[in-house]
Amino acid sequence: MSAEKSQGISKSQLTWLSLWTVYLIWGSTYFAIAYVIESMPPLLAMGIRFLIAGILLALIISLRQGPSELKIPRAELRSSLLMGFLLLGFGIGTVSIAQAYVPSGIVALIIAALPLWIAIFRTISGERLAKVSWLGLVIGFAGVALLLKPGSITPVSDIENSKLFLFMLLVLLGNIGWALGTFLAPRFPLPKNTLVFTAYEMLAGGISLTLAGFVKGESISDFLDATTWSWLWFIYLIIFGSIAAYTAYLWLVANAPVSLTATYAYVNPIIAVALGAIFLDELITSAYAIGGLIILVGVILVVSVERIKKEPAV
Repeated sequence: MSAEKSQGISKSQLTWLSLWTVYLIWGSTYFAIAYVIESMPPLLAMGIRFLIAGILLALIISLRQGPSELKIPRAELRSSLLMGFLLLGFGIGTVSIAQAYVPSGIVALIIAALPLWIAIFRTISGERLAKVSWLGLVIGFAGVALLLKPGSITPVSDIENSKLFLFMLLVLLGNIGWALGTFLAPRFPLPKNTLVFTAYEMLAGGISLTLAGFVKGESISDFLDATTWSWLWFIYLIIFGSIAAYTAYLWLVANAPVSLTATYAYVNPIIAVALGAIFLDELITSAYAIGGLIILVGVILVVSVERIKKEPAV
């Protein structure tokens, strides 16, 4: 059997299958969250989602590699929990609260600016960026500013532009927190097994979001009393959004070219915008379309430089 084939499927086919899994599932995450929070309290829903996903992932690891695989040094455990609190707790928590008012496509576009914030943190740390990266930053942040401009976006529910701006700013702050966690992660001791890291990260994010939900006044009875439609999308987020897509992404990181894997950064928001417009009747204004396009151009410029630096020589 050829080395390029595994159980009847070639590596090339598996690469594209994994890539489209990441494209479609992560691109539909914001769309799914919008349906979940229609009848579920947002923080509790996301918290319980990650708790269940973390437990399931830990069980999968235990069955495939043995329970001892989950035993990691305390320093690695602390780092994994910290990343979970910062990335999932703060990053997803802000998204879940804001999406009751901010269109899912707009949330996805603000989140798409993640590589721009990471580049800013790299600059603060003393790293010199290429001129193309600086150009991408200027362009990308101009797009973000256009989206945040009061009156540019039509809210999901009937609220004032000033309040909509605050909720969009909340998403932006969550994205900065996610970028900070991503930037700091290589500087902390983390488990070599990325699935183990993900399991602990999800558990930490789940605990922090659940506690935040209780503090905010959300109740389990409201969570359990959700509609069937919300429950279906909640299950989708657990199985596909939190486990299947992340597993596919980790496979791509280990087996596919960086240049190909990095394309998810600007394909996912396009899918999110399309789903929001088609199924959630989200109005795409001219500022929405132009601002989103400008952000994606900036992200492409920054990501293209980074992936060239990381691409192994052949």
